[in-house]
Amino acid sequence: MPSSLDLGATLAGVRLPFCVMNASGARSGTASELRGLAVSEAGAVVLKTATVHPFVHPGYRSLHNPGYDRLLPVVGELTARGRPVIPSIAGATSDELVTLARAFDDAGAALIEVNLADPYVAATLAPFESLDGFRRLLTAVTAASSRPLAVKLPERPGFRYAVLGAALAEAGIRVVVAKNDFGGFEKLLVEAGRIFDIVAVGGIRSGYDVTHALAKGARAVQVGAALVEEGPAIFARLAREMRAARGDRPT
Repeated sequence: MPSSLDLGATLAGVRLPFCVMNASGARSGTASELRGLAVSEAGAVVLKTATVHPFVHPGYRSLHNPGYDRLLPVVGELTARGRPVIPSIAGATSDELVTLARAFDDAGAALIEVNLADPYVAATLAPFESLDGFRRLLTAVTAASSRPLAVKLPERPGFRYAVLGAALAEAGIRVVVAKNDFGGFEKLLVEAGRIFDIVAVGGIRSGYDVTHALAKGARAVQVGAALVEEGPAIFARLAREMRAARGDRPT
């Protein structure tokens, strides 16, 4: 009889029971949505990107959120239930990111995703405008948290991947969230060396898609559009499809 397939993942030493989680913003903007993810088979609960203050701006709707302080109690609640929680943070200044990283660290987050891919961040913080500024930003945020940080990269960071990878590694960043295509995480792995735990985001709709991303070098994946369409039951389906493809039986 074939042994049960281990579908877990380890990111910067943080063990997740399943290598698939939600993408920030996908059914993760309210306490009820987060609790729904927490009772699913998702490997972690990723929060909608939070800012220091409540954020509403017609030009940056993807970042609308009630402010980080409204989410802290939910992080504590889910963490107390043994669920790995990954807050996603964004800000217009380095100080804002430091405040957020410190607060979610204190709340018990397993890992903190620093969202440098949001258009508002590009327009205000401009993290990729200069390499020295990027290094200072990474140093400040990593110093603010005892939890591992994951950096979410935009589609076109602005630095060559070898340079980008060196800056991330120097700051102690071990996890990178990047687009699930060759121009995204695969190119980073090729040019910067396989020194990061990659979380691939985008295009995940089936167990095959998950397995394919892992085979290309990702450690875990995030599901966005398919989760919005199907709901949290998608995680159990993906796990079944991955096990069925291997002929394994769940224990």
